[in-house]
Amino acid sequence: MATEKNYRRFLGIPQKYWHEARVLMTLIIILFTVKATLVEVYIVPTGSMEDTILTGDMLIGNKFVYGMRTPTWVGIPYTRIGFDIPWWRLPKFKEIESGDVTIFEFPRDPFQKYVKRCIGTPGNTVEISMGDILVDGEKMEFPEEGKYVKGAIFPPEKEQVLFPYFSGNMDNISSFVVPYKGMEIDFSEVTDWVSVITLLVQDGNSVVLGDKNFTVIDPKEVGRMHGFLKYKLLNLIRPGSKSELAKQEYTDRNQHIRILLSENRANNIYNPWELTITKNDWDIVYNNLKINGIYAKDLSKYSFVHDFYYFMGDNRDNSYDSRFWGFVPDNQVLGTPLVALVNLFKFKLRFKTIL
Repeated sequence: MATEKNYRRFLGIPQKYWHEARVLMTLIIILFTVKATLVEVYIVPTGSMEDTILTGDMLIGNKFVYGMRTPTWVGIPYTRIGFDIPWWRLPKFKEIESGDVTIFEFPRDPFQKYVKRCIGTPGNTVEISMGDILVDGEKMEFPEEGKYVKGAIFPPEKEQVLFPYFSGNMDNISSFVVPYKGMEIDFSEVTDWVSVITLLVQDGNSVVLGDKNFTVIDPKEVGRMHGFLKYKLLNLIRPGSKSELAKQEYTDRNQHIRILLSENRANNIYNPWELTITKNDWDIVYNNLKINGIYAKDLSKYSFVHDFYYFMGDNRDNSYDSRFWGFVPDNQVLGTPLVALVNLFKFKLRFKTIL
C-alpha cells in the first residue's frame, strides 16, 4: 500500500480519482486483450474482395476459429511503436479450407491486415487455367459475388510479372504445390533462389548472402500505407482539396519510403526479390548462402517447419494477392470475418454475413 501511495503522490493523482483510473486502465487492458485474441474490428481499405466485401466495410473478425493466438506485440495501439513478445497459439476449432474467406497479416508488412479467399492449403496442387482455378485437379467455383473488371481473360502466352514461384499471368499459372510443414528442399536442385530465400525467411530463419541480410518486410509496402487514414479523413473534411491532398500524400509516402530504404541499406538489409539472379549465379548462391550461420551446400537439404497458404481476392483483376507476393505462413493467419456491419465510406448499414 505504501508503494501505491508513493506512486500516486508522485503522479499527482488525487485519492478520489485513483480508483477510477485503475478501473479504466483494467478495462483498457481487457479490451486490447480481447482485440488481440478473440474478436477484432477491421476496416477494409481496398476493393480486392468486391462484391463479397466492399471498400469501406467494417468487419467483425473471429480470431479464435483457427486457433487463438496470444498477443505477439506490445506497444501503442494503432501505431508501430512497440516491441515483439513471445507468443503461442491455442488449439483450433477448424482447419482453413479452400474457399474460406480469411484474415491474415500481410507478410511484407504484418502491421497491415489483409482479407482474401483461401485458394490453396498446405500440400494442395493448384493451377489457374483461363481464369479457372483447379485445386488438386478439381475446379473451384467462382465466388457468387466475385468479379472480373478487365472484361477479358488473359491468354496463356501473355507475359506478366508474378511472384517468381509462379509462371504465367494472373489468369494462367502453371501447376504448383503449396508449401507445407515437412516439405523438403534440396539446395543442389534449386533454380528459383528468390522464392526459396523468401520462404526460408518466412519459415523463421536467418538468411544471409555475402553482406546481405534478408527480410520479407518491404519498405515500399510499409510506406504504401503511410498516412492512409490521415488523408482519408482530410478528404472527407476538405473535399474540395482532393488534388492538392493527393499530391501531398504522394510526396509524404515517397519520402517515408526513401527513409526506410536508407535505414535498411545502412544495415545491409535487403528483400529477396531485390536480387537479380541469372542461371550463371546459381552456383554462387548455392556456395555462399547461409541459413542460421550454416552454408546451404553443407546443409544439403531443408524441411519447412511451417504450413503455408495461397490467397486470392474475389475481385480477380483488381486484387494484390498471392499471385504477386507469394504465400502466407500459418503463424500469420488471424481468423475469419463473420459479418460486415456497416460501410463507413458510404455511411450505409450492411449487416451482411461473409461467406
